[in-house]
Amino acid sequence: MLLKRKRLMAIRYMPHIGMVALASQQYLAIALIYSAVPVILRANGASLQLVGLYSTAFVAFTVSFLWAPIVDRWSLNRLGLRRSWILLTQVATTTVLAVMALLNPRTDLVPLFLVSLALASVAATQRIATLGYIAEALDPGERPLGATLLGWGRVIGHVIGGAVCLELIESVGWRPTLLGLALLLAVFAGWVFAIPEPLLFKNQSRSPQRQSIFLRNNGLLTTAALIAPGVAGIALAFAMVQLRLVDLGFAAADIGWIGAISNVLTYTIIAPLTTAILARTTPNHGVIWSCAVMAIGFGAFAIIDRYASDRVSAVASVGIVFAALAVQHVTFTNWFLALARPGKAGTDVTFLTSVMSAFALMGFAASGFITARFGYRVTLILPGLGYALSGLLAAGFIRAANPTPPRVA
Repeated sequence: MLLKRKRLMAIRYMPHIGMVALASQQYLAIALIYSAVPVILRANGASLQLVGLYSTAFVAFTVSFLWAPIVDRWSLNRLGLRRSWILLTQVATTTVLAVMALLNPRTDLVPLFLVSLALASVAATQRIATLGYIAEALDPGERPLGATLLGWGRVIGHVIGGAVCLELIESVGWRPTLLGLALLLAVFAGWVFAIPEPLLFKNQSRSPQRQSIFLRNNGLLTTAALIAPGVAGIALAFAMVQLRLVDLGFAAADIGWIGAISNVLTYTIIAPLTTAILARTTPNHGVIWSCAVMAIGFGAFAIIDRYASDRVSAVASVGIVFAALAVQHVTFTNWFLALARPGKAGTDVTFLTSVMSAFALMGFAASGFITARFGYRVTLILPGLGYALSGLLAAGFIRAANPTPPRVA
């Protein structure tokens, strides 16, 4: 009886464990692009402008909505709709990393950018399938938990793709490290056979719903205007926060571990706290309070930063940026999942995350030029201003959509 109960519990929570594993594989490759490679480029003498422009490899996340309907509709094999795409993208990630291992990060800058673009495209495709899986495998009340599980996967992926990779690159070199990473991802691919394919609610997924998600939710321009300031601001800070450590003389491996520890702490403390709060409020109101908290946090840090030493401030800035990313990830993912239509979650959520990625891309591209002109400290002021504006816009939109009824004399 006890063995049967344990087996049922394992089956019940297998999708949750699988979500962490799949997100780990996905963000392991992404962390290599946004954490390890920029540090290596900067350490080899690349300019801030060049490193900032390298981050535009994430343009794939901006345009992934173009092929999201295909991922949401066509199953590739007998594994099912979601698992078949996840397996394909895992195999593709392993292949692309093996190709990247053959490049020289000092001289092959253009090929490295093109391969990074391909890697980002594969990761963006896997994100479509993963978000669709979460929306269909979890009940609405479990979606904040799903966002947190994705966050934990990001933590594991960031530690391996960022800190561990930088440590190994310094120890054994670029090529052995990336080939080992490709082998690890091939092992991760086995997780897709351990998780069940989510079952769709036939009465929902097959019902005709021609109306666009944007028409049902105050329009694309409303959504874009709401998230744009905060997302662009935090992206600008994120692109430069580790490069500041490089310029202050920190070793590449130390930079990787500073980011990894910050990521682990924020997703151990900040993300679960955010999940608990979101469970007690609506997704729309969750966006308002999270933007307000992040705006206040960056404002307070900007004041403290004026009196702290450069090295202490630089390390602390990594922590506050990752904390903001954790809150933003859980809050916005929960909000986007709530807006998605049944049976089309991958497409709908990808549309919304693509809008968010577009503004993040603008922040990445501008980060090097702004930092070179005004200094690193300005990049920690702009996220606070951006989140404050996003929170005010969210409050205004919600109030306009739900006007207070007039009092009756």
